[in-house]
Amino acid sequence: MKSQPLKWLAGAVAFGAAAALLDALFLEKYFFEVKTFNIGLPEGSGKKLKLILLTDLHFKHHLWPPYRKLARKVNALEPDLLLITGDTLDSSGNTMPMAKFFRLLDEKVQKVAIPGNNDYRADKSLQSLKEVYRQHHCDFLINESKAYTLRGERIMVTGMDDFIEGKCRLRKAVQHVGREAHHLLLVHSPLQQEPVLAETARINHERAPEEQLKFDYIFAGHNHGGQVRLPGYVPVLPNKSGDYINGWYNSSPPYLYLSKGFGTSSVPFRFDARSEVTFFNYYV
Repeated sequence: MKSQPLKWLAGAVAFGAAAALLDALFLEKYFFEVKTFNIGLPEGSGKKLKLILLTDLHFKHHLWPPYRKLARKVNALEPDLLLITGDTLDSSGNTMPMAKFFRLLDEKVQKVAIPGNNDYRADKSLQSLKEVYRQHHCDFLINESKAYTLRGERIMVTGMDDFIEGKCRLRKAVQHVGREAHHLLLVHSPLQQEPVLAETARINHERAPEEQLKFDYIFAGHNHGGQVRLPGYVPVLPNKSGDYINGWYNSSPPYLYLSKGFGTSSVPFRFDARSEVTFFNYYV
């Protein structure tokens, strides 16, 4: 009889371990969350644009069911613009599953992407990546800016090269860009915002007020929300992550949103860092 409590304790521990394993290997990857935010002007005071942020898809060698589910969700949300902030490929991956995924997306949706460090490691010249993006009507910005017209509104998007494997050249990216009413900045690593904003201040110091840059929002990935977390503790973050984990940062514009991303790298599971799609109602 004295051993009965020990049996209950052992059973509880085993159940907990099994539940944690199920969550890490299956639930957090397959049952992603859609996080929704209202940004821009106060809700209802302007025209609403729908933006989706995807990052860290980490396509490897197969298009697994969660990615097909993701494509269906993206199409159902009917975005005006799809933003992709790097690491579309895993360092060990190739473009075959990426191409299959993009074929599932509504081709009418405007799309824009930037590279991440794993994209470079998988495809040194990025030529294969560029070709898949081109075939599926997705702009690939590397130290470049492009204006999009969404529901009659002009949105400027500046995309930076990767912070680790690339060469970041903000001056090149904005050489023909002045003050915009709506300006979004895409970076892969959130830490990259620090040198970019410092360079922005130097550029603005050289410009007349009406030509000075005004970024409204910065969108980033790279950190996977820690990917494997313990309560109140993130054991490991990728290189050049800084102290950023996930969520909103900066107390004044430009506000930074750091997504937990969708795929996995290094270890094939997540824990306490569920895969994410980020949906923004952008009031302009």
